Amino acid sequence: MSNRINLFSAQIKTFVESLFVPFFLVLPILVLYILAPNSFQSTWKGRFLYILFLWLFFLELALAGKRIPKNMLGKSKWIRTLVAVVAMAVPIAYAIATVHFGLNQEIIELGKFVGVPYEVYGEGFLQFHWPLSLEYLVFTAFFVISVLLTYGIKGLKRFSVSLFFLGAAGSFYMIDTFYPYGTLTVLQSFAPITASSAVNVLKWMGYNAILIPNAYMGMPVLLAPNFVPLAIGWPCAGVHSLFIYTFVILLFLKDIPFALQQKKIRAAIPKGLRFMAGSKTLSFPMQHAKIQEGIMATERLIVNVLRMMPVFIIVFVGAVGTFIVNILRIASIVIIGVNVGEEAAMMFHTYYGELYFIAWILLYLFAIIYGPKIWTKLRKIRNRA
Repeated sequence: MSNRINLFSAQIKTFVESLFVPFFLVLPILVLYILAPNSFQSTWKGRFLYILFLWLFFLELALAGKRIPKNMLGKSKWIRTLVAVVAMAVPIAYAIATVHFGLNQEIIELGKFVGVPYEVYGEGFLQFHWPLSLEYLVFTAFFVISVLLTYGIKGLKRFSVSLFFLGAAGSFYMIDTFYPYGTLTVLQSFAPITASSAVNVLKWMGYNAILIPNAYMGMPVLLAPNFVPLAIGWPCAGVHSLFIYTFVILLFLKDIPFALQQKKIRAAIPKGLRFMAGSKTLSFPMQHAKIQEGIMATERLIVNVLRMMPVFIIVFVGAVGTFIVNILRIASIVIIGVNVGEEAAMMFHTYYGELYFIAWILLYLFAIIYGPKIWTKLRKIRNRA
């Protein structure tokens, strides 16, 4: 009986330790939702991305299975445990203090000091965009510290996708706060490609749309009958989503064995590049060691490129899908504006537009994880029939 009790208590302890970090990640976001539920409705410059961050975190937790790093707090000194708990509690205190204890006003004053360009682009960048951008980065920093103290470096590697996603979202929010509209030419240079593609889609659908390059503050302006001119900055064009997708998918694929085996590839290349060694014309230069080393290095390069081809295809297909999703989002804004009205179009842009990208990346990750398993089961069912 005592052995069963000890076993049960050990299982409870393991379960509690595994949920230690997730609990402290969920709690501050839950506090924010209680204090400002409307802010979670906005997908761009809103807090909805916290929900996606939690989804990615728990997805990584589920995929880790037994490979999740051990909780280091149980065997460490109480000082380390105390520091970890404080690091996890800071976001909660930060969220409460910004609403009830005047911290938000201090953050606004800090924004004036660091040079948020509110005098040029409006008070909204100082009073809303700046505090939200800083909040994302503060949460990311303390979440990283919490995971590091709890699981060590292995924990950061295990949860790199979700932590990177949250930090990237905050970074792009911050970039747009200091360089709004088309003022950051490095990112804005990608916007005309998406905008012109959206115009072509609208024309294909029968809408008389045109694009005027660099018409407003470095941004292309999309014109359509019965709709106000739509200036397209890099956030509207989804440039940030393409960058976030690229890094998230690369981090996500790091532990999934999509790469082909080198033995199979070498078997598929008859004698590799060694056929050159048997050539009479090349017999003399082939006697040099450096030339032979160069040929072998070239063969290894070809093998490694072919080995990673499935990964390249996955990344490329996802990037193309993200690009198409951004085109459809811009086209949807115009279609809603023409048929329903400007107010409905702006509501879609603010609250629902980013859901295109979010839905796409969730479905794509689902297809990558579970697609092969589903395909294998379908093939077994077909063979049985």
